[in-house]
Amino acid sequence: MKIVIVGANHAGLAAVRQLVQNGNGDFEITVIDRENSLGYISGATPLLIRGAVSTYKDFFSIDIKEYLDGIDHFYAHSTVTRVDFDQRRVFVESENKERKHSFVVDYDKLVLATGSFQQKLQIKNSELSGIYTIKNLREGLLVNQKIDSDRIKNVAIVGGGSIGVELSEAISKRRKKVTLFEIDKHLLGRNFSKEFSKIAERQLLGYGVELELDSEIIGFEGRAGKVSNVITTNGSFLADMVIITTGFLPNTNLGGFHLDKYTNGAYIVDDEQRTSDPDVYAVGDCATVSDSVLSDLTVDFSVANALRSGKIAAKSIMGIAKSIGEMVTTRVIRIFGLNFFATGITEKIADAYRIGYGYVDDEVYNLLPAINSGGEKVKLRIIYRNDDHRIIGAQICSKGDFSGIITFLSLAVQKKVTIDELEDYRFFFYPYFNTPDNILSNIAQKGIKELGDETAGDRNKY
Repeated sequence: MKIVIVGANHAGLAAVRQLVQNGNGDFEITVIDRENSLGYISGATPLLIRGAVSTYKDFFSIDIKEYLDGIDHFYAHSTVTRVDFDQRRVFVESENKERKHSFVVDYDKLVLATGSFQQKLQIKNSELSGIYTIKNLREGLLVNQKIDSDRIKNVAIVGGGSIGVELSEAISKRRKKVTLFEIDKHLLGRNFSKEFSKIAERQLLGYGVELELDSEIIGFEGRAGKVSNVITTNGSFLADMVIITTGFLPNTNLGGFHLDKYTNGAYIVDDEQRTSDPDVYAVGDCATVSDSVLSDLTVDFSVANALRSGKIAAKSIMGIAKSIGEMVTTRVIRIFGLNFFATGITEKIADAYRIGYGYVDDEVYNLLPAINSGGEKVKLRIIYRNDDHRIIGAQICSKGDFSGIITFLSLAVQKKVTIDELEDYRFFFYPYFNTPDNILSNIAQKGIKELGDETAGDRNKY
């Protein structure tokens, strides 16, 4: 069987690994990629720019030789220009140091791991030099090189999501004046509630990052062809460098009108990652996921989703029935040593889908006084449905590592656990890790009490 995988990103390589490790050897695997950075963890780029490591080579998640040994044909610096779905043929243009050439690859099964792309800002003077994006390794290395210049003093970062926030910290540690621009009233609004966003904003401000919130970019000004100012609805700001971190969309041009797409542009896939063409699979950022809370199709731009969807597609190709099922989005970000964890949906999204919800907050010590000498507290929020008390979201803020707890809560959201069930859950106790009154059972108990209080005002009803 001839299998062609377009895209050597996390999703595409997850499919390769599954096929190589668990296949029966009857596969002829071809991988085509526009770059040559197999396994690079793009989410680690801020660490590179911050100077936390000496080389980008520390951020490759795989043994490249192991993968190449299992691939029959690998074409780097090659672009798939179109697909003939009727004849099952992929048309490729390849560019290397020696020459450019075009060729065609036949397939029995096609896996599209084409990821996402970043839209260009359609505003005045966006073609000026000194304006960068940072989607891939090549762009990250370029920014890392340019920012070394003493001429770069003022850096403007456009977009207050996770990438923009992490880059703000990274570049400020390179002794640059950083201004972060966000069109909404708060940072990180896609994944965190307003109260948690405010904590993040205070953390950034405390370390010298300037914030321009509720600020729309309307253009740039420059001198001698190079950017010098960012023009917003709130005024003009000096900028020797601008980094755009917004506007990501599923990259689905290859599907044309042949493959069904959702309103967000992603390929619609079934539980085994098959598209509307049974011989074509889509994985990662270019494919839909079924959201467990919303019962709707969305896109999850995460490494976790990329790895899982690639694995599921490969199993389906091998004839191993395995459904990906409904998914829950989980996000984590660290801001100057303060950790933020989120899973499920926020109140803002619940409002948009007209879901009646309530929420309960708590701020407690997670360790006994004798162990917790620093006196650090943990801030938690659990969001639940009004009608059945099902948990639909959770957020945590702490200097400690609560990745295990947010993973547990993510599973609780996916499995439709209620706050009543959470209170009754039997949590372990060990003094070096928690307190006898577990923080999750405590916050669940608090939520149940508030539900019984008719005066509780933390609920929206539809």
